[in-house]
Amino acid sequence: MNHARLWAAIDAIASRHGLTPSGLARRAGLDPTTFNKSKRFTADGRPRWPSTESIAKVLGATGDDLLDLVGAMATAPTDPLPVPSAAVAAAGFRDEASAEEIPRALIVDGEAMLPLYRPGDVLIVSPSAPIAHGDRAVMRLADGRLVAVTHIGETAGAVLCMPVGEPQAPRAVAAAEILWRARILWVSQ
Repeated sequence: MNHARLWAAIDAIASRHGLTPSGLARRAGLDPTTFNKSKRFTADGRPRWPSTESIAKVLGATGDDLLDLVGAMATAPTDPLPVPSAAVAAAGFRDEASAEEIPRALIVDGEAMLPLYRPGDVLIVSPSAPIAHGDRAVMRLADGRLVAVTHIGETAGAVLCMPVGEPQAPRAVAAAEILWRARILWVSQ
């Protein structure tokens, strides 16, 4: 169990019940901002954990039980962690992001990104770096999957991409299905 997986599990429970994290909090009788991403860390960057009372209210409101929560934690993909600016500079690449959107480290956990990215590989990604034709990127989809893609282009309502490692035709992913995406700047392999 870790901080990122617990929050990812709460997000997954909300999604499974057709709710946003704010909607889940409201259904559980909590302040709607209780599960906001901005409240998951303190101002000085320390992890803020949900209380056992909040978790109990969520489980009661959804009809899920503790085993459902633990199962969601075991399978929940986690979002990238911020990389301190000093580490970015020391790694030898330029921070193309704004002050609010610094590059992030994503550690590949599982085999979903094979054959190109293996478990344990570290990807440095930037949510604010421009993504051009041919760039590799990661996308968090509304169904919780985290996928690596080669960017092809965009239309008004979709992103055209090729899943990394899959020899198939490009596919269009509806913009509404993409929670976030970030350009891959560097990979340790």
